[in-house]
Amino acid sequence: MGIPAMTNGRDASGSTGLGWLRNKRILLAEDNITNQMVATQMLDALGARVDVANDGAEALEMIEQRAYDIYLIDIEMPRVSGLDVIRAIREAAAPLCDAPVIAVTAYALREHREKIAEAGADGLIPKPLVGIEQFGRDIMNFTERSRRRAESAGDRSAAARDVDEDAAAPVKAAGPVSLGVFNALAEAIGPEAMRDLLGKIDSDLAKAEGEVAEGVATSDKALVSSATHVLISVAGAVGATPLQKLAQRLNAASNGKSEEDAHALGSELGIQIKVLRAFLAARAGAAGS
Repeated sequence: MGIPAMTNGRDASGSTGLGWLRNKRILLAEDNITNQMVATQMLDALGARVDVANDGAEALEMIEQRAYDIYLIDIEMPRVSGLDVIRAIREAAAPLCDAPVIAVTAYALREHREKIAEAGADGLIPKPLVGIEQFGRDIMNFTERSRRRAESAGDRSAAARDVDEDAAAPVKAAGPVSLGVFNALAEAIGPEAMRDLLGKIDSDLAKAEGEVAEGVATSDKALVSSATHVLISVAGAVGATPLQKLAQRLNAASNGKSEEDAHALGSELGIQIKVLRAFLAARAGAAGS
């Protein structure tokens, strides 16, 4: 049903105003284990109690079993999409329909934000998550919007649509990753958890690299789509914007949403993955020395 939250001994719940999140029960619906690790580590440091649903269908099952104070929902998930999970919550009877629902996604362009708003989310927190305190403040702000929405249904679409443009914009990276994002993540989750995370990311990158190569060579669009979805999440978690954007382009090509050459994109993607893996290996080696 989920993974245990890692702890590095840091308690951020005492930060100004963030103590409100202590002991709040949160359902995190996220299919990517790397992103589960990052988000649960941060929420644990904020003092929240987190249950993890590994996809949209599992999230719906868990919602039926118990009530949560806050729902954090990834948008791109197998079996049942995050948008459908949000719609199901909003179509349910009270008090579930009035609960705070926040999208947490790497898909933060305007067209995605509009769809998320229409589904009924109270806000959107873009990946990568760049710090515990900012994550906590975003959750609190959108929860307050949820309270106002419950009081006035007319606030719903405006609250979800008014995502800060700068926060939702992709982080620029001069090299394979944005060092600001990478270093903030390392500080947020601590050295031990970071080593575990880098090992998991390297494994995901290696697997996705092989699946993309196979999928492009055999014109297996489903395999390419699945592998690039993983890459979008994994690259976003560490601020690897160049790889994330390239994976998004190949994902669009595999789903018929663009006419770019999948073979050319696949070759470029393989190079970007190797560059990122080399960077992560160097960082993991430095952290272990």
